[in-house]
Amino acid sequence: MKFGAPPRKTWYASSNLDSRYNRLNSRLNRLLILDHVWTQLVGNKAKFWVLHAVQKDTLYVKVKVAVAKNELTARRHQLITELNKHFSTPWIKRIEIQ
Repeated sequence: MKFGAPPRKTWYASSNLDSRYNRLNSRLNRLLILDHVWTQLVGNKAKFWVLHAVQKDTLYVKVKVAVAKNELTARRHQLITELNKHFSTPWIKRIEIQ
């Protein structure tokens, strides 16, 4: 900063950011909420069902054991319903198992 130049705008909360950064902030918040809710929902099975990626409305889950894959397939629709309860608009529509 040069001497005599006006100070840069400082911000103390995400609401003070420009609109172009608010979209990024909301995406990061959704991912943090998703990660936390996923861990709470699946409990001990989190070591077998690992969140791999989210692309648009699809959640990609890596499964480490075949038996866990069968259980995840059976609980897929229930998990989608439970996950979407924590967002203002339904976000996850499909769970793809890898």
